Amino acid sequence: MFSRPLTVDSLDFHLMQAADLLRGEVNTSELTQFIGPLLLLKRVSDQPGLLRVPDVARWEYVVDHARLSAGDTLNRALAALEQNNPRLLADLFDAVDFNSPSAERIAVRLLRHFDQLPLSDDDLEFGDEVGRAFDRFLTRIASSAGKGSSQFFTPRAVCRLMAELVRPQGGQSVADPHAGSGGMLLSAVHHLAEHGGSGARLSLYGQEKNGSTWRTGRLNLLLHGIVDATMDNSDSLTDPLIDGSGLMRFDRVLTAPPFSTSYKQNEVGHPERMRYGWVPEGGKKADLMFVQHVLAALRPQGLGAVVTPHGVLFRGGAEGEIRRGMVEDNRLEAVIGIGANVFYNTGIPACILVLRGTGDPPEERRNRVLFVDAEREVTTGRSQNRLDAQHVAKIADVYLGWRDVPGFSRAVSLAEIREHDYNLNIGRYVDSAPPAEPLLDIGAALTGGVPRREVQAEARRFHAFRIAPDDLLHPFRPGYWRFPPEGHEAAALRIPGLASAAEEGFLREVRSWWADQRPLFRKVTGGEACLAEARSHLEETFCRRLIPMEILDRYQLLGALAAWWSSHEDDFRALTAFGYHGVVRRVRSSPKDAPGRVYRKPPPPPRGEEAAFVLDWLGADLRAHTEELVAGERQKLVDAYLRWGERYAVSMADLERRYQTAADRLRDRMTGLGYF
Repeated sequence: MFSRPLTVDSLDFHLMQAADLLRGEVNTSELTQFIGPLLLLKRVSDQPGLLRVPDVARWEYVVDHARLSAGDTLNRALAALEQNNPRLLADLFDAVDFNSPSAERIAVRLLRHFDQLPLSDDDLEFGDEVGRAFDRFLTRIASSAGKGSSQFFTPRAVCRLMAELVRPQGGQSVADPHAGSGGMLLSAVHHLAEHGGSGARLSLYGQEKNGSTWRTGRLNLLLHGIVDATMDNSDSLTDPLIDGSGLMRFDRVLTAPPFSTSYKQNEVGHPERMRYGWVPEGGKKADLMFVQHVLAALRPQGLGAVVTPHGVLFRGGAEGEIRRGMVEDNRLEAVIGIGANVFYNTGIPACILVLRGTGDPPEERRNRVLFVDAEREVTTGRSQNRLDAQHVAKIADVYLGWRDVPGFSRAVSLAEIREHDYNLNIGRYVDSAPPAEPLLDIGAALTGGVPRREVQAEARRFHAFRIAPDDLLHPFRPGYWRFPPEGHEAAALRIPGLASAAEEGFLREVRSWWADQRPLFRKVTGGEACLAEARSHLEETFCRRLIPMEILDRYQLLGALAAWWSSHEDDFRALTAFGYHGVVRRVRSSPKDAPGRVYRKPPPPPRGEEAAFVLDWLGADLRAHTEELVAGERQKLVDAYLRWGERYAVSMADLERRYQTAADRLRDRMTGLGYF
């Protein structure tokens, strides 16, 4: 039994242990069908008021009667729970049957496993751990189930990015016509909560045509405490959501439709949605049909974001005509490339289209489309690339600020898009290729020296670390430097020492800035400022203080802060909810709370020093994130210097001298032997 509040880490660990119990009994893709219903049953039994729970569905009753037949007892409990909550649970448990011989063993194991897990609000750290842990569990299942089994699961970082792009506000309606396991809708809710909308609500609507995935999505929403969402088991292309006035329209639409599917035109309901045209049937290229559904489902001032394969950006024929109509009508706001191998079910490159309703766009965005090449804004993995917090922060900042960033983003006029015949391939508008290696300087290659123009091209980077050219190079003939006598490799070893003063000054400024932020956390602890306001203040002041030092740019600083904030998200929640004592409890516990382990509270900081302990710890971790980036920038100096050495350390004249010296030695040797 647990003697402290359950964290999301400990509950996540417990769910993975449950999955381990079923290895060899069920396929990976079927784990949620058995584990999810038991998790819900235990949660609603432990926490009164979530659902109407009849006696036969109460956990104590189920465990008591499972001695005779665990499978039959569980089946009756789930059926009774559904009958008492028909609006919320209708058909939710259709896919699971605990009464088969193999499932009976599963039922016994899972009942024994979940029996040791208390799930009332009083047992949980914040109250939302059950839903968050289950969503993590779905992520783990999707990542290990293989391509075919994870086609309905969108990586949660993509969901978070899309919520950042469309920014749902309290009171708005949010829809996902391909809801899958519910990640988009949950990200919209999470975004609203993060940005000070704790008392605000969203109206949530989802559709999912795959029955098994539809049940998983409903269960996921329920475990997150969301009981008023609409989730239809239907196909949004053939049977879109309607209300009394016709096609339902929403303030925000977020979705990741299946890539490259086929369709039949005569089965499409409300064909007026396809105002820009129809792609040929049977070609497995219905992507722009889904995009047009999103456009049709937006309210005039609405915003939508839809994931598509890159092919929709440049394929010709009917798809080209559809793009032309979208662009000419100012319905396309941004095209964001997120690269290949980001999704679990496909390795092909993907992009996000940000769409707007029929209302007038802001003046600065009228007749313009923002193109963002974020293909390199990923963390590369062995089998999967992923978007991390720092990548999401950069993409969202560029889009929300409508910024032109060389090599990354550019707002392009309608006239220029017309010139390219409405081809939206990002590479036509954003040159994201790394700078070409400068042409080899023939003079330097022949007679020696490092061209001053190549040194000047890297001067800003060296200047940021207070390193001048003559610290590493010696004057030579006009227009050229030369390497010092010890050689370029030995000289490169001096760069960290030369850069150390600037690095130390930068990190001192980080420490000074952090010291200035301490009063902010007193406000957060006292409930006077929400976390979103605190984060916004940190971002603004962090950049304002450190950008002038030139070592890190805006997006490196925002990325460091975003990665740090993401890794401490629950620590900040604990600070708001419980004060510094709550954070100390988290810090002093093990990084991953192993379920079943008796918790022994470690010695706390001395009385009155909890605040200093927490803030010192948080500040040290942010400095570590920042220091890692600074070290990376310093290494770029070393790499640049070594590249100059590879190109110019040995000239043709040097080779000739070496050849002549070797020839002279050989002649002397042969003469000494009497051959000459």
